Amino acid sequence: GSGAGNLAIPLAGLLRREGVSNFDILAVDVNEVALHRLGERADAIFSQGTVRTLCADLAGPSEILRRIPEDRSCIVVSLHACGAASDYAMELAHLSASPFVVCPCCTAKSLTRRREGPAQLDGDSQNNATDMNASFQRSGASDDILYPRSDWLRGIMPPKMEQNYEVLAKVADVGLGPQTPSEQREHQRRAKKIVELDRLASSAERFGYYSRLVRVKD
Repeated sequence: GSGAGNLAIPLAGLLRREGVSNFDILAVDVNEVALHRLGERADAIFSQGTVRTLCADLAGPSEILRRIPEDRSCIVVSLHACGAASDYAMELAHLSASPFVVCPCCTAKSLTRRREGPAQLDGDSQNNATDMNASFQRSGASDDILYPRSDWLRGIMPPKMEQNYEVLAKVADVGLGPQTPSEQREHQRRAKKIVELDRLASSAERFGYYSRLVRVKD
């Protein structure tokens, strides 16, 4: 999610600096405290309404989609969306027929399954609030998110796909067994590349997206 605005606020500033006037940013997160802080920060810098906030779960996109005006173009931008949250961000782009820029992280967190689909944000109980902000709820996958994501990777991965993908996702995060630091980074880089190409291939196969994997250098 958007957190306290470490992406949304600089993005709004960049658009304004580039002379883009008719835009607004909808920041989505399940953490109401972080969203309140984001709103205060944004209102101190920009005109009111430039950065809007929405407390919602990416796994249940209907409310988010309702907040996107039909006559406006939309781009889905996600930075460090842990685990399956990156897949949910991409699904939001697919459902709204929007381009996306997604920078995933914590690949192995997607292997954890949520209890029952999207977190409930009704605020009726303390348990709901706890589940909403729990790591497995934010980062875990619901039953409609399956791995590997693409026919491409399913077609080349050896039998016992789920077990092999689990190893792949964990190597992308922490490397493989005893290794030197350079070996660890190389194992992580290769595994991470396959995981992200799998996501992009799924977008192409299911929705006809043209996408590419890029690396941001320091």
